[in-house]
Amino acid sequence: EVEEVINRSYREDWHQVFSYIDEKPLGSASIAQAHRARLLTGEDVVIKVQRKGIYDTMARDIGLLHRLVRLMPSVGGIKNVVDLGMVLDEMWAVAQEEMDFLKEAANVEEFARNNSGIKYVRVPHLYREHTTSRVLVMEYVGGCAINDREHLLSRGYDLQEIGRKLINNYIKQVMEDGFFHADPHPGNVKVHDGKIVWIDMGMMGRLSARDKNLMERAVRAIAVSD
Repeated sequence: EVEEVINRSYREDWHQVFSYIDEKPLGSASIAQAHRARLLTGEDVVIKVQRKGIYDTMARDIGLLHRLVRLMPSVGGIKNVVDLGMVLDEMWAVAQEEMDFLKEAANVEEFARNNSGIKYVRVPHLYREHTTSRVLVMEYVGGCAINDREHLLSRGYDLQEIGRKLINNYIKQVMEDGFFHADPHPGNVKVHDGKIVWIDMGMMGRLSARDKNLMERAVRAIAVSD
């Protein structure tokens, strides 16, 4: 199925682009899974491949959940506290963005530009020429998950330093850039060659100028106990 998705997306056999694709996935999630591969030009890469038929499956599931919400009693219960229809609409909007890998590619490029001046942050190189709406190709980066204490300590890393740099960078993303990684679990944040590596940018957050101003005022108020 992975080969079929790639071939349909490229409109040619994947052997015209890659010398090999590892059949065992590096990771697997609801929308896509990732495989190590090598380009014909020799670069080691990761291919993120969308699951076959996932758009129709998720659209059906969201539709069924909307029907379920309409069947719930209107008096009492969670419907008086939360607008479940609005929550489902938001989930679907986010899911559709995640299913468009060209959108994710644009996120990667913007994030890389924003953090290009930070020596301890790295973003894998995007192979835009091999990326489509259903297949995303990026440089393979080794290293370990940011919470792999034993691996980090065995290689002489200072955990306190990593923690400070991670938080400083994340605050910059939110407070200065207004464009931040919205899914920063250990599977998406690695340490390699002395740098913090951010991967998987299908889900990003964005703040307006007004939102950033409110955040800055709130932080300032906390700092001076106001």
